[in-house]
Amino acid sequence: MNPTSISFGLLIVLLAILLLRRMHKLTPRMAGYGSQKMCPYCGLITSRSKACCLECGKSLKDASVTPIVWK
Repeated sequence: MNPTSISFGLLIVLLAILLLRRMHKLTPRMAGYGSQKMCPYCGLITSRSKACCLECGKSLKDASVTPIVWK
């Protein structure tokens, strides 16, 4: 193996790493999505850290959760 083929191989590997890194950064992040919840009484979107709904004032701790089933 000559130095030219080694350098060309390393260049290809470097470009592949940079491309994969750029593609990884383009994936959408959903971290902020889980920090919200909807009041079951009035439907207002409220921060998960709040204990009561900002619109109707009812407690969000007592609300029951019903799963949504897609057909």
